[in-house]
Amino acid sequence: MSSVETSDQPPAYNQLNEPNDQLKSTDENQHNQYPGSNQYPSPGGAQYPGNQYQPQAVPLVITQPGVVPMDAKRAPQARDWMVPAVLSCLCCFWPTGICAIMAANNASSAARYGNIIEAKIESRRARNYVIISVIVGVILIVITIILRLHGFTSYRRY
Repeated sequence: MSSVETSDQPPAYNQLNEPNDQLKSTDENQHNQYPGSNQYPSPGGAQYPGNQYQPQAVPLVITQPGVVPMDAKRAPQARDWMVPAVLSCLCCFWPTGICAIMAANNASSAARYGNIIEAKIESRRARNYVIISVIVGVILIVITIILRLHGFTSYRRY
């Protein structure tokens, strides 16, 4: 008798009972990690202890090559202050109005070339020049009106 049959230990997994089963066993061992089971458990099969992964069905989407619609979000554009700059130059205080026109032109040029940061800075500068021009213009108009009214009243006395 052989030593394998007399021992009380079960045969090893890779040990064959009959020599003719070697070809069959080699083919099975190429595809199976453990005897009698697949390497990967089936989705509906029993789970191993400690395995928390639950396989889920993943929808398969097949598309034809072509144009893919995209929701491209554009960068926020700086506000164009050209019209208020021109109006503040013509109607209020022309020195700061000219500066506002130049800053608004620089902002639109920077936005056209894609320099968003520079466009925002120049747009903010144009806005500030427009506000200064309007405030100074209103103050000068009020002062002019007061002086004219005061001048007409003092002129009539003589």
